[in-house]
Amino acid sequence: MKQAFVLQLGSETESARLHFAGFIEEVDTGRELRFQSTNELLEFLRQCFDEVLRSESEVKDPGGGKSKEDS
Repeated sequence: MKQAFVLQLGSETESARLHFAGFIEEVDTGRELRFQSTNELLEFLRQCFDEVLRSESEVKDPGGGKSKEDS
């Protein structure tokens, strides 16, 4: 289940100030983070998203874009 997350917001969350704190887990990898700020949450999501994009591009181009002549 790619890019599915479990998110639990903590009592420190102040949504009116756009401040979120809590716990997040990426379902397919089990990677998790207890975050204390919105920036930490967004950075975790960015890293997860970038990792999926990177792995998908490696599947599409397992040779890293090199042809036989480049080797």
